[in-house]
Amino acid sequence: MLNKLVCIQHDECGACLSAASHCRWCADLNYKSGAPRCNDDESLVNTGCSQGLIQRPEKPIWEVVENSSLQDMTPNSEENVVQIQPQRIRLSLKSRETKKIQFTYRPAKNYPLDLYYLMDLTWSMKDDKETLVSLRDDLPILLKNLTDNFRLGFGSFAEKPLMPFINTDAKRLANPCSMEEEACEATYSYKHHLSLTNQVNEFIERVNSSSVTANLDNAEAQLDALVQVITCGDKIGWATHSRKIIILLSDGLMHTAGDGKLGGATRKSDDQCHLDDRGYYSEAATYDYPSVAQLYRLLEKYKVNVIFAVTESVKSHYDSLNQLLEDFTYVAKLESDSSNILKLVKTGYEDIVSVVDFHDDSNLGPVKVRYFTDCGVKGGPMKEETRCTGVEYGMTLRYEAHVTLESCPEYKSSTQTIRISESQLGQDALTLEVHVQCGCACSVTSQPHMAPMCPVNAHFVCGVCQCNKGWSGPNCDCAIGDENASAELMAQCREPNATRSIACSGAGDCLCGECSCDPGFTGKYCQCATCDVSLENDLECGGVGRGVCVCGQCACAAGWSGAACDCTNTTDTCVSPAGGDICSGHGDCVCGSADIDDVSCILRLIENDLECEYKYTYSAVPSLSDVEITIRAKECYQPTSARIMTSALVIMGCVVAAGLIAILFFRCGQIVSDRRAYARFVKEAQESRKHMQELNPLYISPISEFRLPDSFPRDKND
Repeated sequence: MLNKLVCIQHDECGACLSAASHCRWCADLNYKSGAPRCNDDESLVNTGCSQGLIQRPEKPIWEVVENSSLQDMTPNSEENVVQIQPQRIRLSLKSRETKKIQFTYRPAKNYPLDLYYLMDLTWSMKDDKETLVSLRDDLPILLKNLTDNFRLGFGSFAEKPLMPFINTDAKRLANPCSMEEEACEATYSYKHHLSLTNQVNEFIERVNSSSVTANLDNAEAQLDALVQVITCGDKIGWATHSRKIIILLSDGLMHTAGDGKLGGATRKSDDQCHLDDRGYYSEAATYDYPSVAQLYRLLEKYKVNVIFAVTESVKSHYDSLNQLLEDFTYVAKLESDSSNILKLVKTGYEDIVSVVDFHDDSNLGPVKVRYFTDCGVKGGPMKEETRCTGVEYGMTLRYEAHVTLESCPEYKSSTQTIRISESQLGQDALTLEVHVQCGCACSVTSQPHMAPMCPVNAHFVCGVCQCNKGWSGPNCDCAIGDENASAELMAQCREPNATRSIACSGAGDCLCGECSCDPGFTGKYCQCATCDVSLENDLECGGVGRGVCVCGQCACAAGWSGAACDCTNTTDTCVSPAGGDICSGHGDCVCGSADIDDVSCILRLIENDLECEYKYTYSAVPSLSDVEITIRAKECYQPTSARIMTSALVIMGCVVAAGLIAILFFRCGQIVSDRRAYARFVKEAQESRKHMQELNPLYISPISEFRLPDSFPRDKND
């Protein structure tokens, strides 16, 4: 059975068609007045809407535009590698509609690797540079085991050439290592030595020919260098189809945003490439160090990973940084002489490639995406998550994207392009062309000749007068700020938490956020009908003094009841003037009148002197016009004075016993409380003496105790 309530509450064509699949809109100018224009097909026809003027939703769109099969890397075929299938889908969505899209991901074997060595070339890292040079033969063997397609690049960093980070004495500027009686290069922030190449020997030669430098503190310009390596893609040589990894070697801490202001570099880092012709970072003295947040955004944008190979003394510092950049970084302990650098490269590479994490760029539009995956487990359940670990080459991962249009945009018919990609490989992606279906065909057709039918601040569209932007209300005379404000005003006319979310409960008009109710209805949301009228005085709820109308029901004042508060609760008129029970005990007093039962009377006669009682029945005999009296056996009781004395003695005894018991319980409780208080006092005194002795091991009690013998030996001379 169709739920018509989800349709009839809408008064605009686009919102109507988006409400539910069975909702239709009547654009007929001659449609029956007062009937809802948003309803199902059958209801609209029954209320007089022309079939040709009923607006229906557009036909849904679903088309797989590009669907190349998954393909590994082969020689001379970098452009043909496919890791995501399908690659492009065109679809349509209505408001609050969700469509499920299935796609697969498989890491390609022999995928190109661009590995850039970024080395700390301050004086303390001199031996580490020589160790890297000694790996001339082992390095290509290691990289061949990872992938057949690799390239190497090299750069170095030190410190901003500013006080207080370096010594600005003329001699120390030219040779920062003069205190060590060694010659080294002038201090620089970052220098690019070698663009990415597959020539290992050239890489080793550039490392060997590089010179160390020096600075004053134990923190370096790692962030300056990282930003330049990431953003200077043309000079570094990053490939379009490659896994991009920077391995940063250092034994020092890291300067962050704000530190540069100490030396006069006050401008915020602009995240741009500033390498001169010699490969130096030319704006080191102008721009401050980048922030960690800036680095995160660049790593995400350019799909670059960083392996921090650092010494034990600073590893905890980089571990903290890794918690903020864990999607793109890996931290490993570097031996003091960098002898384990090859092992770190292998471990870091395997850790990075074993993680698959999908993201999209839908955050700025009305379309949102949720992800479900089996993480490569054959026959495994689909769980809602984007991240999978332990992924190996050749493993196929199944994904299901749930794409939802949360709300209609301002431009009812539009297209949003969404790019779904793996966080580390941005060049491979699934592109979604989402066509938003929120408008109606009739809204496109202009009808200026119908404008005179509408208020000043309205225009004619889809068979009705619709308020211009910034206006609301039945006559479009309520000024509002924007479309959201109009929706908020309409929401103020809907009863919260109600099953029927219709403006003014369908019994009134919403005027600038307030309901104007139709006759016969009241309440803030016109949700209450008028109350009953008393037949006695023709007033609602009996009039003033009897009751008030509360949302369709009479709330009667004290002494009144009934649907219209026209029934008095007093019983005075139902009691005999001589006194006695209500209706003499033979009926009920209803609205001040006796409703008598048809029963026999049961009476009694008491002889006060004998303390005896005679019970008898008194009933009329209609056939004889007589009265029949039936007397039962008499009942005699103990004299009243004796009963009173007995009752008094019993009550007094109970009171005395209760008092004694209460006193006994109080005394017992007091004794127990005193004993507990004394025990606490003794314990605290003992602990206090013990504490005094523990506070000062030299403490000697002022109390000395001597014991005299019972008798003293006599002196032999006595």
